[in-house]
Amino acid sequence: MDKEIKNAVIALESDETILYPTDTVWGIGCNALSDNAAKKIFKLKKRDYSNGLICLASSFEMISKYAEINQIEKLNKISDDSPTTFIFDNPKNISNFVLGNNSSIAFRVPKNDFCIRLIKAFGKPIVSTSANLSGFKVPLNFNDIKSEIKENVGYVVQLDQFRDCNVSSKILKYNYNNNCFDRLR
Repeated sequence: MDKEIKNAVIALESDETILYPTDTVWGIGCNALSDNAAKKIFKLKKRDYSNGLICLASSFEMISKYAEINQIEKLNKISDDSPTTFIFDNPKNISNFVLGNNSSIAFRVPKNDFCIRLIKAFGKPIVSTSANLSGFKVPLNFNDIKSEIKENVGYVVQLDQFRDCNVSSKILKYNYNNNCFDRLR
């Protein structure tokens, strides 16, 4: 695993995209702070720039550097049982391409040792979008990922390629007026 983390970090630091296993499905990732890297994901997926992207962070403390969040302990409890993506208003220092037309940011702390170690080694949040072309079915395993994706990312992580994925994260949006989360999915 250490070699894969090292190679993925090299790609991320070079503004390249990576194809990697997450706690939900296989993802395409990049440096969430880089416009250049984020544009590569949109081009690869043939995705409209108006649609924002989800980011992964190693902890809620890391997220607090990029979004206005309260009650970190509460967030840890809410996300303990299953993968949970949180949407926060007022993002800062994130690529505008990652935000799309939104004034909010979607973040998840993955339940996956590889992802946590990768993000810690990189030191910044990374994008996590499903490894499919826009409008096409989300692949449930590595073999279902189209060759067009595999051949055009900067680096393909060589882990968990035989694992099936069928978990999606629940999505909660922080309601600043009521100091609670509204479930969107």
